[in-house]
Formats: sequence, C-alpha cells, structure tokens
Amino acid sequence: MPLPFDKTNDKQVQEVLIRKARQLSVRNDRDLYVSVGMIGILGFIFLFPIIIGIFAGEWLDRKMSISHVSWQLILMLLGFVLGCFNAGLWVKKEGIDKVDASYRKEQELIKKGKPKDE
Repeated sequence: MPLPFDKTNDKQVQEVLIRKARQLSVRNDRDLYVSVGMIGILGFIFLFPIIIGIFAGEWLDRKMSISHVSWQLILMLLGFVLGCFNAGLWVKKEGIDKVDASYRKEQELIKKGKPKDE
C-alpha cells in the first residue's frame, strides 16, 4: 500500500532545497579562496623569520667563525620558533575570527534568500 503524499509541504521543501544548494555553492567558492589566501599569508608569516635567520646566521658565521658554534643553525631554529609564534598569533587574532564573521554574514544572506553575487 503506497504512502500518501502531502502536497502542502512542496513549496517549503523546494525553498529548503534551493537554500541548501545556494549554501553549497557559496561555501565551495569561499573555501577555495579563503584557503589559498590563508596558506599564502601563513606561509609568509612562518617562513620569513626562518629565511632571515638563515641569512643572518650565514653572515655571522663568516664574520665570527667559531668552530663548534653554527650561527646559521641557531638562528634558523630561532626563526622557526618565532615563525610558529607569529603564525599562532595571526590565526588567533585575524584568521579564525574574520573567516567566522564572513561565513556567518554569508549564511545570514543565504537564509534571507539573497545569494552573495546579487
């Protein structure tokens, strides 16, 4: 025996499906651009102190040559620690908060039925 179909919810179901489709399209676009941007910024914030440490250490090794101390290695490790610290601060202050705020704003627009592009 087939189950009865309730036609009163057709419009509501259609609106929900359209809203979910818009959410998916906006989320896919946002995810790609935000991810690439965050990777680029974090890469720069993380690698810049390491590269500066390598060049400064090489210069110190040439100027003050001490046989058992490698300034290049010491300053590279110091740059690594500083890069991790900087990246952590950036993610804590800028990255997560701004991405969350942007995502919430997009979700509100979608719930109102207005796609981001309009």
